[in-house]
Amino acid sequence: MDKKKINKQKIFLIIILSIVLITFVVLITIKNTNKNKPENKPINNFVQQNVNQTSNESKNEINNEIENETNISTEENTVKNENASKDVSNKKFDSSVAFIGDSRTQGFLMYTGLKDVVDYTYIGLMVDTAVTKEFVKASGGKKVTILEDMKTKDIDTVYIMLGINELGWSYSQVFVKYYGNLIDEIRKVKPNCKIYVQSIIPVTKEKSDSDDIYNNNNIRKYNELIKKLAQDKNVTYLDVASYLADSSGNLPLSASTDGVHVNKEYCLKWYEYLKNN
Repeated sequence: MDKKKINKQKIFLIIILSIVLITFVVLITIKNTNKNKPENKPINNFVQQNVNQTSNESKNEINNEIENETNISTEENTVKNENASKDVSNKKFDSSVAFIGDSRTQGFLMYTGLKDVVDYTYIGLMVDTAVTKEFVKASGGKKVTILEDMKTKDIDTVYIMLGINELGWSYSQVFVKYYGNLIDEIRKVKPNCKIYVQSIIPVTKEKSDSDDIYNNNNIRKYNELIKKLAQDKNVTYLDVASYLADSSGNLPLSASTDGVHVNKEYCLKWYEYLKNN
């Protein structure tokens, strides 16, 4: 009986030692595994560094663009002043001249510095909304239509450039109808007013090739319609498009940052064309 008791004690002791040994081995294994596992902190630091780097690069790009724009503005103002001294045109762009157009004409007025002219431009303006939209600030802060405001001003010359936003219209003849109506309504308000209808400036080749609607094929079709309308309405058609386009009929890549809106250099060319035509 004593031997059996001793054997049981030995077995129990062996079991205890085995458990302790296994536990020790498991702990050692876990510790080694954790040592080999990648830490999260360096990864997070790397991501943060990339974010900071990207942010700094973006800031630098913006600062560079601002600096470049400032330099370009200074250079172009010099060119503008030189051109002004050489200009033999008798045309004056003062408060008797009005410009009707969309965001492209907005850019034109801004870059050429024509602050004295009457600004009837609005982002997304079209041949129908040019008659109906109340966006012109009148006295007292009230907003009125172009025609209502025109009645109160001594305007004898109007330049119109519209059509880029209407390229997606289902029927081009509707465009012609509304454009003709705009001309008629201006004449009702200002019967002796000289009206210049400008062709739609093309987009860049890259923009044209990538868009089913706002492309140069459609622009050329609309320009033919505008030219015919000008003849029918006995107003002057100005082919700004041909003057600014390259030999292939596209807006040069260097003329725009987005393929549609014209930069300062080409707005000055546009202005030069208007002064001499």
